[in-house]
Amino acid sequence: MENPVAEKPKWKRGGRKKSDNASNLTTSRLKLLVTIVDRSKGEFYADFIQSFDVNMQMLCFGRGTAKAEMLSYLGLADPEKTVIFSVIREDKIADALAALSEKFETIKKGKGIAFTVPMSSIIGVAIFGFLSNNHSTVKEEK
Repeated sequence: MENPVAEKPKWKRGGRKKSDNASNLTTSRLKLLVTIVDRSKGEFYADFIQSFDVNMQMLCFGRGTAKAEMLSYLGLADPEKTVIFSVIREDKIADALAALSEKFETIKKGKGIAFTVPMSSIIGVAIFGFLSNNHSTVKEEK
């Protein structure tokens, strides 16, 4: 004898299916790499940092606030700086910082400073895919 009560569909919490793109995402976290260099070297370092799969960068002009006596004591002549903000995957940070350190030591007037700041969250699969340079998650509009 069949059960006269029709079986109700089973709904899962959240109700939405994972998109195919979500399964292709890398699990790497993102960090903000901040690099401060002389203004004349800003474009060079931005291009160099881009070679570490960095998809988004922002360059800002800055000016140091130290007094002239302190600058000459430290061997820093020009207070005009470029601040480069780059979004980079966590697995690329060690290589990028090591390469930047080498460039700071070997390039004439190429001194600088670089550090990272953790990013706690990114909203949207497509945005995360773009920032992490994961091409399989970023679809082109047709």
